[in-house]
Amino acid sequence: MYLQSTLSFKTINGHEVPFQNGTVLPSFDPQKRQSISLAGEWKKERFQANHEHTMAERTAEWVKTTEQDAQGITNVQFNDERLNTHSIPLPENAMTGESSIHGVETYEDGVWYRRTFSVPSDWEEKQAILKAYAISYVADIWINGKYVGVHEGGYTPFAFNITNFVRAGEVNTIVIRVDNPPWGSRYDIIPATEGTDFFNYTGIIHDLFIEASSPVQISRCDIVPVDTSGKVKVKLVVENHSEIAENISVSLQFFQGNEQAPSYLQSPYAEDIKGERQHFVGTSEQTLHVEANGVAIWTTEITIDHAKLWDIRKPNLYVCQVELTKEHSIVDQFFTQFGIRTVSTNGTKITLNNKPIFLVGLARHEEWPNFGRTASFDRIVNDLLQMKDLSINFVRTSHYPNHIYTYIILDRLGLTAKSEIPLWQFEKEHYEAEETRLHAQQMWREMVLSNYNRPSIILWSTQNESVEVVLRKKHNARLVNDLRMKYNDHRLITQSAAADQPGYWDESVEPLDVAGWTMYFGVFHGSTPYEGTKNFLEQAHKAWPDKPILNTEYGYWSREDGSEKDKQVHIYTETLRALLEKATVTPDGHENNEGFLTGINYWTVYDWYINHNQFYQTMGLFEMDRKTTKPVFDHLKRDYKKLTNL
Repeated sequence: MYLQSTLSFKTINGHEVPFQNGTVLPSFDPQKRQSISLAGEWKKERFQANHEHTMAERTAEWVKTTEQDAQGITNVQFNDERLNTHSIPLPENAMTGESSIHGVETYEDGVWYRRTFSVPSDWEEKQAILKAYAISYVADIWINGKYVGVHEGGYTPFAFNITNFVRAGEVNTIVIRVDNPPWGSRYDIIPATEGTDFFNYTGIIHDLFIEASSPVQISRCDIVPVDTSGKVKVKLVVENHSEIAENISVSLQFFQGNEQAPSYLQSPYAEDIKGERQHFVGTSEQTLHVEANGVAIWTTEITIDHAKLWDIRKPNLYVCQVELTKEHSIVDQFFTQFGIRTVSTNGTKITLNNKPIFLVGLARHEEWPNFGRTASFDRIVNDLLQMKDLSINFVRTSHYPNHIYTYIILDRLGLTAKSEIPLWQFEKEHYEAEETRLHAQQMWREMVLSNYNRPSIILWSTQNESVEVVLRKKHNARLVNDLRMKYNDHRLITQSAAADQPGYWDESVEPLDVAGWTMYFGVFHGSTPYEGTKNFLEQAHKAWPDKPILNTEYGYWSREDGSEKDKQVHIYTETLRALLEKATVTPDGHENNEGFLTGINYWTVYDWYINHNQFYQTMGLFEMDRKTTKPVFDHLKRDYKKLTNL
């Protein structure tokens, strides 16, 4: 048997609740709960992994065989002095810091990571939740010599309740087995193709920490704006990990986000941007009965008085504060930032707060020369501020979900976003594997549920430039139906199809809200940048007259020696000319009622590494240093400023 999906839904009191690894999938909004950071030096050892073994079902026999093959490394008493050290979070791949081919070591295989950590004695009565923001690609975890579980997927967060594995007041040991099968070696991993146009980093990529909370805790607080009047639906999931049923009081408070707070672009915590307390109408207090080892759901609808809408470059945010109390003592607190805004379609237009918008965008690979894909709050802020200065209002966060902080910062800057799961140029064999494993569905759920309250995200994307059509349509429909039926957030759903795979008549568009295509006429497919793009758009509109059309990519490379910088400008200029002839705005930013193209997205803002290391990708406006610009930068800066009237 193959490795199973670890995320599913259970119906509790008529509500669909996500579960992973035997417990409610928690919110990943940063909280100021007591926690243990696992950042820092770890011991590590590379090994040649048996990828067939890695992708097999996790049975008791699998664990036994793996521990035997590990030769003691999972044991608490193992002497790890001979092992190398490695700073976490950081990819396993060695990096030179150079913006060139071989700037990163291509390492796609196994690594054992191991370290100790101390648990405070006052955690004896607390729940311990291990949260990982990204480990690539398959992570198996042991704590104090006992097997905890597995997660597959290198771009989405996951969590384990490890209360029964850690020992309070003692030194504990954690061991993580990572296997990153080479892209192109299998049909059943994501991404899967050898030529995938970004880098396959191995290891513990993003933050890893253990969070403590009361046995009765707030696991999720999901907020969906209903309309532009200030009405929102709040769904609270409370989990009881004790052996005693509890009656718990729940209360909600709402605060305006304070854009002037010193921590606004310095801290990811919603609690740190609380401003004035808001008046509202609706039920904000309730007593919940939570069964022993059970889950309680409470939903309420409230309307904030004189609500300010979250809008493009007008990041009016609110902070929801949730408190659980028992006998007038606070048991748990939870904070989340959210915005009141609606997103929908009206014929060929995308509307935000019931008004048509035109998306002026840039794509960004979340990658740096010395850190790879390992992100920090400061690095993300610096990138997004630099992009905002180019008059954009839309960010495509590449071919994969970015760090949790990316979307928190986009919320605070008032920039919209499209997030995508990393199905890159899937063919029939890949979709057939997905039909069996449904692992892309797990990634989709993790992407959506880990960023559920982010107003900046207005579009979810199902894939990029896949060839297969029939199974792709089925895949698109499955993800759309899954979201609408189980965790509907009222966002729009699209894809990033290739304009020539198969063409404007692509039937996989049918289940989606927005028809999205990459357009590289005169680069990867026929005609010229201007004529090819113009003709394609006209035909696509005839084929899908009632859907908004989104250009998800256009651009060209400059080459490492700079020999094609002029051609990069030419491709940009001619493609943009065709795009804007069909856009819902004119080149100087006025409404064009004859247009039907609802957004554009230049590929990309920064150069990036490619896994095969045969060349270094130079399609950026900037080189990877974030300082050196190319001639196309000035053209785009001028054109985008006119488009957005900034």
